Amino acid sequence: MSVDTSPTPAEPHGSAEAAARPFDVLGKTYEDTYARLPEQLAALEWLLARLPERARVMDIGSGTGRPTAERLAAAGHVVTGYDVSQTMVELARAQVPAARFERADVRALPAAAGAWDAITAFFPLLQMPRADLDATLARIADWLAPGGLFVFATVPFDAEDEPIQWMGQTIRATSYPAEVFPRLLRRAGLRVVHERISVFHPAFPGMGAEEHLFIYAVKPGGPVFPAHTLAGPYPLPAAYRGPHELAQQGWLDMEARFERHDIDPVLAALSRNSRVLDVGGGSGAVVSALAGRLDALTTVEPHAAREESMRHLTDRGVRILSGCAEQLPVETGAFDAAVATWVLHYTDDPEAAVAEMARAVDMSHPEAKVVLVQGAPDNELIGLWNRICAPLTGEAPDHQGYLLSQAAGVLARRGFTDLAFTRARVDVLFPESGCEAKAQAASDVLAAFWNTGHPNLAGLREALLPELRAHFATGTDRFTDDAVLLVARTRPTH
Repeated sequence: MSVDTSPTPAEPHGSAEAAARPFDVLGKTYEDTYARLPEQLAALEWLLARLPERARVMDIGSGTGRPTAERLAAAGHVVTGYDVSQTMVELARAQVPAARFERADVRALPAAAGAWDAITAFFPLLQMPRADLDATLARIADWLAPGGLFVFATVPFDAEDEPIQWMGQTIRATSYPAEVFPRLLRRAGLRVVHERISVFHPAFPGMGAEEHLFIYAVKPGGPVFPAHTLAGPYPLPAAYRGPHELAQQGWLDMEARFERHDIDPVLAALSRNSRVLDVGGGSGAVVSALAGRLDALTTVEPHAAREESMRHLTDRGVRILSGCAEQLPVETGAFDAAVATWVLHYTDDPEAAVAEMARAVDMSHPEAKVVLVQGAPDNELIGLWNRICAPLTGEAPDHQGYLLSQAAGVLARRGFTDLAFTRARVDVLFPESGCEAKAQAASDVLAAFWNTGHPNLAGLREALLPELRAHFATGTDRFTDDAVLLVARTRPTH
């Protein structure tokens, strides 16, 4: 934004009418220019990874509804957007029918202490006096429920009621230097967990580079672990069903068909770590991906055959230990991160396993974290097992969300209070030619993977076939085996 010293028509400083005028003129042009801000999209990902199920979210300055309200509503959250521009409200209602939008001045909203799980405010407070700006930030802190999240963006500069040219419009703008906003939020009682300045180049004639400030903040208090959609489906079981059986050959036959997109997010989560503990190394896919990236990598594996299958990784500096997840043979605080992928449902006591991982991590390290990967709530293969195999074997249904929920609670109680859940795509491919060949291959692979050694393995294969035939008759060559990545940190990322 550049200062315009030319005379401007007199109008009340900070009035809702004056603030609405440029947006009534711009309409969807504003969305076309600003809807793909990388830092805003990153802020929404940060928020979505931490919101409880069906969170109540207020979007201040909701504009056309995109991208903020659209993404939050699509994730199942209850979104209410407020904007001073009637044009923007009408566009948002048409584009994002899953959210609610109202024309309102945020300064005139009624008191609603603790009513919102999250509040977003992407650049809406630039046209009000500093006294109103200060008061609005304080009210936002009051509106948040304990544990609530606030994502805020603005253009930092040191001026009040300055006429500026912006997108062909003359507006009167107010802000503060970047260092002032975190102080205002802390004074309001929020804990600032992230602040970043970025530069954006709007694709609009005559506009130059803009400096943007993004801040994430948390209101202290709240539950140890708020329920997250990706830790569902809800309600959760009352207790753990017990461990699944796992045979080496069944796993290898299954692994050969994986198309995995869950390893790269693990590598990204551990990109700043140097001493990592892997629990349940299995066939070594994650260990192999991590090897060579770290100063020290240790994996603990309870099964001799799988331990031996990783032995070649010792040439790449990997230390391989025998042991179980519930009693890890490592010293307390010996690592700056611990990771377990698709492991908890094979343990006798998942909570003890997670507690052991937390014990192994040095919590004073700035990048201390625990990373877990388990199945998504809508995982197709887990659903198939629950419908067909569980009733035939007399076992309780599988519930991966229960494992993640229990793990999150264990970690939060041990100081890993920044909990982020994200989805990762995993497919299991059946490239055989023809529907029947695919179904036969899938019944063999899945029955052996899930129930190797079961006395009625042939019966399980036959029971799976009708649903497998129907699935492959749709023309697909795969099942989704989607994952959820839980990253638990001792302090929020900056």
